[in-house]
Order: sequence, then C-alpha cells, then structure tokens
Amino acid sequence: MLKNRLFFIGLGAGIIVGALLFQLMLSGEQSRERLGLMGQGVDEKLYTQAEVEALIQEERDSTQTKEEPQPTSSPDAIKDEPVAENNASTDAPAIAPTENVTEAPVEPPAAELEAIEHVIRIEPGSSLSKTAELLAANFIIADEAGFINQMKKSKKQVRAGYFLFHENSTVKEAITVVTGQPLTKAEADLINSNRKTN
Repeated sequence: MLKNRLFFIGLGAGIIVGALLFQLMLSGEQSRERLGLMGQGVDEKLYTQAEVEALIQEERDSTQTKEEPQPTSSPDAIKDEPVAENNASTDAPAIAPTENVTEAPVEPPAAELEAIEHVIRIEPGSSLSKTAELLAANFIIADEAGFINQMKKSKKQVRAGYFLFHENSTVKEAITVVTGQPLTKAEADLINSNRKTN
C-alpha cells in the first residue's frame, strides 16, 4: 500500500510540474510574439534623416517669421510724410520720414548650429552623478545637483546609449532625453558625419 501511495504522489507531482513548465513555455512564446509585433503599428510615422532636417528647418523658418516685427503705419508716420513734401516745395533740405527698417535675422553659421546640438553616449552602468557630470561638461545642463534631484524625484532610470542633446537645455528637457529612447549607433554616426560634411 505504501508503494502505491508514493507512486501516485510522484505521478501527481510530476503532472503538476509538467503542466507548470508547459504553461511557462507558452507564455514565453506569446511574449516573444508580442515583442516582435511592437513598433509595427500603423499609427506610427517614421521619418528619414532628410525629412527630419526639412521639418526642423521649416519650424525654424516659421518661428523666425513670427518673431519679425511687422512695420506698422501709425498716425504719426502718416503726418510726417506731408510735412516732408511741404519742406521739399520750400527748397529746404528734404528730411525723409523715418521708416521702421527691420533686418531679417541672420542665420547663424553652420558651425554655430553644430555647436548647439551634441550626440552624447551614456555608458551602460553609469551612475546618476556621472551622467550629470557628463552633461554639465558638455554644456547641456548648468545645474548638476538640480538634475540629480529631479531624477530622484521622478524615479526614472537613466538609459544607456547615444542621445541627441541641445546645448543649454533645461533640466526637464535633459531628463526627457535621458529617459527616452536612445539613438542607435548608426543614427549617431550619421548625425556626426553630417556635421563633419557641413
């Protein structure tokens, strides 16, 4: 009787362990399939590097046109014009009315634009203080302690990889970049090579 009892206990335990292992295997396959389908969503729009640069340039152009003050015709300017005409008829030296001459903002040279953006690699296993030092050394952030405090408050992890930063960013912008999706090595190399050719 004892032999049969031990046999059935072993058989029952074996069936349970087998079922658990089978379930674990199935959940692993389902997870792998879901991970394979990630990033293939229809709603996601991907851009090439040239398209991104064109969109950035369009945005810069639109902000520059918004910043340019429009010459206004005030009543004083209208009154100045007839006075100038009357002075011309009396053979006195004509005084031209003052005009609001606005020069279009001059585009900074390409070298200055390159100095504004940096591709920085954060090594795997870098501490928060090491990352803050790296960003401060490259003039991305000015306040290392503020960056560290904000990262601790947000409880987000610094990701390793290549990131595109803008010089003199706010702490919030730097945190968004550091905790976001890093660039691939190929993308980082492409950005760096584009700078060198320009």
